[in-house]
Amino acid sequence: MPGRKSAACEAAERDADLKFCEWIEARWQTTGLAFGTRGWAYVCENEGFIAKGEFAAFEAWLGRVRKEGLLNPDAVADDDARRAEHGEFVDEDDPEDYAAEALDRANAWLSIYSPVSIWEGLSTYVEVLVEKVDLKVLFGRVCSRYRVPLTNGKGSSDINSRRRMLQRYRAHAEAGRNLVLLYFGDHDPAGLDIARVIKSNLLECANIRDVNFDPSPIMVVRLGLTVDQIGALDLPWINNLQTGSKRNLSDPRHPDHRKPYVQNYIATHGSRKVEANALARNPAAAQELIERAINQYIPRYWPAFHADRLARHREAAHEAFAALIARTVGGAP
Repeated sequence: MPGRKSAACEAAERDADLKFCEWIEARWQTTGLAFGTRGWAYVCENEGFIAKGEFAAFEAWLGRVRKEGLLNPDAVADDDARRAEHGEFVDEDDPEDYAAEALDRANAWLSIYSPVSIWEGLSTYVEVLVEKVDLKVLFGRVCSRYRVPLTNGKGSSDINSRRRMLQRYRAHAEAGRNLVLLYFGDHDPAGLDIARVIKSNLLECANIRDVNFDPSPIMVVRLGLTVDQIGALDLPWINNLQTGSKRNLSDPRHPDHRKPYVQNYIATHGSRKVEANALARNPAAAQELIERAINQYIPRYWPAFHADRLARHREAAHEAFAALIARTVGGAP
């Protein structure tokens, strides 16, 4: 039939797909970073495998090779909002192995016993808000080390996300701490206007019955992306201002085109933008960037200091557990 690929051509394409998938899996396993489809596009563009104009085709290819079983699906980040919950888990039918695993899990829990807050002794409470799942992947290890809550806002985040954030901030305000929210998002009109929008979104939830907290004291700090970061990390510009609705803010017919924040952006930066996902090109630099920002409020030595002050509590927990097991085995009340 005209236009049909030969068997040799199809085999060559499949072999190329497999090799590309093997590279992605090796990169994922080496770094431990499973990006979303857009993040992987930036990684592969940085390696010279694809061009900027091929992002959409590459993201479609990622979907196809996962469906065909060529790529480990876990190499691509989950959309947690769509993940199923409450499914059944069936254990292996070996009581001795199960008991051994239970003991290992108990020891692991005892080793993270934390009756003292990491914020004890600090004057400022910090959270990080990002707009892309790839930034959660990039920043997660650093935020975990400092116990800094990391939220993916996805524009105007849902009410319960804001509610829980305000509850955390209220507790630290009551403890007398200063309040800081670090924001990292795209370099585009909305991304640069975000500080005003974030505060407005939080104020909308101030009167929820189990919140009742005025977020005005929260200092919103826009951490990035900045023009300096874009230049220093050689991040690629996209020559349009297309939004999630696929409409272009630089088009006079767009309903937001004449708004001051859009006009100010175009006058300063032109009709172009940089997506925050582009940081996936350089994970080490991204992690150093967020750590430096956190270190403005939490010293770099603080996680180790906190682990040292928890050591005696964790040792006591292990001793209490051992005594409990001894009483149980010995039949003591």
